[in-house]
Amino acid sequence: MLQMALHKMTRSPLRPIRTPLLPVAILLVAVIALIRMVGPDAPRVADGQWTEAVVASVPVDKPKTLQTFLLLTETGERRRCYIWKDERSRQLKAGDNLMVRIGDGQFVRWDGWQRGGDGWSNIGHLQRLRIKALVLRERLLSRLHVEDADDEAQALIAAMVLGDKSALTPELRSRYAVTGASHVLALSGLHLSIIYLLLTRLTLGRRRSWLVQGLLVLAIWCYALLTGLPTSLVRAATMITVYSLFSLGGRRHASLNVLCFTAIVMLLIDSSALFDVGFQLSFMAMLGILLFMPLMEGWLSAHWRMEHRVVSWLFSLLAVSVAAQVGTAPLVAYYFGRFSTWFLVTNLVVIPLTTLLLYAALATFVLPFMGVVAVALAQTMNKALDIISTWPLASVEGLHPSVLQVAMCYVVVAAVYVLLTYTQASARYR
Repeated sequence: MLQMALHKMTRSPLRPIRTPLLPVAILLVAVIALIRMVGPDAPRVADGQWTEAVVASVPVDKPKTLQTFLLLTETGERRRCYIWKDERSRQLKAGDNLMVRIGDGQFVRWDGWQRGGDGWSNIGHLQRLRIKALVLRERLLSRLHVEDADDEAQALIAAMVLGDKSALTPELRSRYAVTGASHVLALSGLHLSIIYLLLTRLTLGRRRSWLVQGLLVLAIWCYALLTGLPTSLVRAATMITVYSLFSLGGRRHASLNVLCFTAIVMLLIDSSALFDVGFQLSFMAMLGILLFMPLMEGWLSAHWRMEHRVVSWLFSLLAVSVAAQVGTAPLVAYYFGRFSTWFLVTNLVVIPLTTLLLYAALATFVLPFMGVVAVALAQTMNKALDIISTWPLASVEGLHPSVLQVAMCYVVVAAVYVLLTYTQASARYR
């Protein structure tokens, strides 16, 4: 189902790219990067200074501290902090007003905070909404809990369904990173596409209605808000919103214009998103899919795909994986120093299981017994990736390309794209 949707969204005839928004997006990226390089630093609260703050995330238990994000109302800065763990700090919850004195950049001693201040009144409506959504998310997480279930399976479900990665162990994160499945742990376009397709199926063919599309988009944004509005999910929600508007006019595929428009909107709202790793990986993955997916789909005729549906489904899944990997591999090597060699096998396993797991977990909110099914699927995925992570050369480590080398990799990718486009276009006119 997911591959069919991606095929529809990216399908387009081979022709020169007409993307008037692309130069605008490139210019905006260049301006933001230049301002970041030569402009003044953003204001920060000095270490050791008392200031008003609001607890902006659910505190996560660490061996000696509680990790949380504090929203410093004086500067609007959102800072990750580690609060000394004691009986008093264990009572903290999202939305609490505090007076804090942050030392050494991130650490807050037992005598470095106290309840008080009026920070909640000084933050914006969107921030308040995000914090209230986090409180609701905690209640929903309790609905997903299955008694006596495997801890790693529970952690995987919480991360994949509601974006709560606090229970993910370092070993589990490492296993997914080595096998190239980290994108499953972080809510992204993959998860949102699965949910959007499910909601579309439930409309029973009425998706061309303005009311139905409005409700679909509203549901998508409510879900994004509930999960904390991560960058990758905001990108996906924005693209789905634009795609929904296009579908009302009969257009059934996404384009570079949609991707560029999404980037422009997000950067105009928050220019610092340009330097977020999730933002970069999310957009490069989608760019790779939009560029290379139509080329690879062109290798098989529509008639052949209709006659060999299973093989066509497998080919589409592999094509999506390769296209996304082409877009993100240089950045992954730059930021994380690794390349996962078995990523194709990994995606053949995790994408179908992710689809089934999401459906089972969402059904759990209505039918609690489905939680057992979701746990079983999560355990299957964990065991499968545990096996793949032990294969020879599962991950090439120690890669540390420079910025110039990363740029040159993308120059090569662009050259390959132009060559493939020219070759296929020439073959059509022979």
